[in-house]
Amino acid sequence: MFLSAFSPTVSELSLAPDDEGALVAGYTLGPIVGRGGFSIIRTASSTQGGTVAVKIVRHSDLDKQPDPALARKSLEREAQVWASLNHEHILPLFTVNHTPYADFFFTAYCPAGSLFDILKRDGRPALPQDDAGMMFRQVVRGLRYMHEVAGFVHGDLKLENVLVDEMGVCKIGDFGMARKIGETDDDDVEPDAGDGVTRTRTLSQAHPPSSAHTHRSLGRSATGKLPPHLSLRLRQGLPTRHRTSSPYPASGSPTPLPNRGFAPGSLPYAAPELLLSPSSTTPYAAHPAQDIWALGVMLFALLTGKLPFSDSFEPRLQMKILHGAFEMPQGIGRCAEQALRGCIERSVPNRWTVAMVDEVAWGIG
Repeated sequence: MFLSAFSPTVSELSLAPDDEGALVAGYTLGPIVGRGGFSIIRTASSTQGGTVAVKIVRHSDLDKQPDPALARKSLEREAQVWASLNHEHILPLFTVNHTPYADFFFTAYCPAGSLFDILKRDGRPALPQDDAGMMFRQVVRGLRYMHEVAGFVHGDLKLENVLVDEMGVCKIGDFGMARKIGETDDDDVEPDAGDGVTRTRTLSQAHPPSSAHTHRSLGRSATGKLPPHLSLRLRQGLPTRHRTSSPYPASGSPTPLPNRGFAPGSLPYAAPELLLSPSSTTPYAAHPAQDIWALGVMLFALLTGKLPFSDSFEPRLQMKILHGAFEMPQGIGRCAEQALRGCIERSVPNRWTVAMVDEVAWGIG
């Protein structure tokens, strides 16, 4: 009877390494607060009492992917990109813990959810313009850091991928589609060595992360072509990156699309040039302009509660985006109108840079 008091209970013996109550890297795992494609998101508390979010990717779930080796390398690459970023408006990656069972990515806990969650909460059609302007400015500054300092194109900017912490600070997350400016999809794979096998490069082989950030200009790429949008990558059967960098999955899409292999909510933010087929001889090169278009779509949504381009029929939605015409909201002020026109501009050379958006963002609200 006395010794039984020190014996592990049945529940303790059956506790999986990623179950609630498990101890990982000094954090006690809490309840599940979200789920991703093949991940779960939990809260976690440190020994000092702080609360964080942790995204957990089980190795057994990676093994179920069509190409497990590619899925692992994509996950590794995303984690390295994420870890190289450091800005108050970028979701931080505190630590990564690799175990034989799963990989654990510890980040900031954002109880307010995403901008999409906030926009749709309580059924309100849009944010007050002062609030919309404040949040937009924060996203602009985070994106400016990514473009001008870190040298990355985010590649999947949308309301669902901007999280808000307990202080109301916006933080860009989800770097699964992030690329170095000018990087092409061909940079992800090694040439065929003659054995019929195409090998994926690790990040260290392609673009090693640097602890020292250098300033990069926003000059146009030599080809002027952009990487296909995430939704098109899915349709074309190209490998997608697992999303380790957002502590919560999207709770929905502002314009639900038919289930045809498209990432929920991504297509309405796609720049028109991304909907065009790439040349068979010239690969797409990552370009900041695709983020700027998405930035304009986000601003429109924050100000109006709806997207500038929406349609439940996917081909018609693509045609609306390619046409690029949208109805300018009334009564939003000169700066907001200028930002919308500069961002949602069909011509890539004429589309604004993030620095130009930042110059007028102060006057939006």
